[in-house]
Amino acid sequence: MNFLWDIALRAQAQGRAEEDLFFCQAEEFSPFYEQAFTCLNEADLPEGKIELNLFIRFASVFQDILAQEGEAATAFGEYLTDAALHTLLYTDLRQGLSMRDIYIRKIRQELEQGIFWRDAAGTFREISMAERNRLAALALTQMQTGSSLMIFRRSIKVLFPEAVLYQIREDRKKLLLYLSGSKTQQREERLGLVQDLFLPMNYELRTFWTYHFGIIGVDDAMQIDEIAIY
Repeated sequence: MNFLWDIALRAQAQGRAEEDLFFCQAEEFSPFYEQAFTCLNEADLPEGKIELNLFIRFASVFQDILAQEGEAATAFGEYLTDAALHTLLYTDLRQGLSMRDIYIRKIRQELEQGIFWRDAAGTFREISMAERNRLAALALTQMQTGSSLMIFRRSIKVLFPEAVLYQIREDRKKLLLYLSGSKTQQREERLGLVQDLFLPMNYELRTFWTYHFGIIGVDDAMQIDEIAIY
C-alpha cells in the first residue's frame, strides 16, 4: 500500500468501512511515500489513525492547515484534514474509471442491498469483494447481451474454480455439474446464487457433489466406490 486510494481499497477488502478510517498527517514519514506505516510492506491496515505524508501530493491543500498552532487549532485541523482527505479520496478512486466500471460498482451495491432480490443479498455479501465484483461484471454483460450458457459457466467458475459443467448432447437444455468437496449449506447457497442470477431459462441443472458420475473410457471417473449414480 502506498497512496490514499490504495489504502482505501485495502480497507474495503478487509471489510472496514470508509467512515471508520481517520486520516491524519504523520509526525514521522518518508519523503518518498504517501503512507507512513512503520513497515513499508505492511499488508494490513493498522488500528486507529491512518498516518500519511500529505506533502507529496497535497501540500498546496494542507500546508496552511498544518501550519496552525495551538491545541484548539491542531484538533480542528486534524478533523478538517480527515474530512478533506475523504473528499479527495472520491476523486482519487474515480481516476481512470470507465463508464463500465461505474455500472459494475452500482450493480454490486444493488446486489449487496438486496434490490435485485432480498433473499440472495446475505449470500452475496458473504463472498469476497473480488468475487462480488466479478459476478457484478457478469451481471452487466448479461444485461447487455442477454443470458447465455457461457456467462453461467463463468459465474460458476468464480465461486467454484474446480467445477466441471457438462451439456448433454441429446438434450442441450440439460446440464450436469460436478463440484468436488462435500455439500454444505454455504456451498449450496452460493450455487443457488449463481444459478438464480445466470442460469438461462428452460435449462435444467443437476449437481453432483463429492463423487463424479461414471464416464466409460475415462479411468478417473470409473473408480470403485467413487462413482455417483446418474
